[in-house]
Amino acid sequence: MADTDEWSAPFHDIDTVTAVPYGDLHTVSPFVATPEHAIHTILHHLQLTPQDFLVDLGCGHGTINVIAAKKYSVQGLGVDIEPGLVEIAKENAIKEDVENLVDFRVEDVLQTDLSEASVVVSFLVPRHLKQIASKLKDFLLRGGRLACYHYPLQGVEPSKVIKLKEQFNK
Repeated sequence: MADTDEWSAPFHDIDTVTAVPYGDLHTVSPFVATPEHAIHTILHHLQLTPQDFLVDLGCGHGTINVIAAKKYSVQGLGVDIEPGLVEIAKENAIKEDVENLVDFRVEDVLQTDLSEASVVVSFLVPRHLKQIASKLKDFLLRGGRLACYHYPLQGVEPSKVIKLKEQFNK
């Protein structure tokens, strides 16, 4: 690279509230931890109750399920394709004493059964949202509540859009 050439991150010129970290650049949605204040905002707006069952698609460290279980007594399932992340999620559930409410497993989100879910949370990149779009649309038709963090589900008009930056400045 010549001295005058400068590297620019993908999507650097897109005006978004939240920076776009990956988009469709990866074949597997990379692990990017959701900030805890964003999790609390998302879960609050989902109006969780102890009767809900929350599925986190691409759960990473399991923080969404653990906070939902601890704060709202919500049962749930977190799935991730990365075994190391699932082990960390299980450890986090034990550490927070909610392992009786949440389960974590190594699983491709394409295979995840949503029939028990009343709430689904996703931070999947657009490529993966497209692959499971029909499953998520069927879930919504059954009355499910869906929060897509960062990337919207194409072809679905959201009932609410939360700009997290505005929530943090209150």
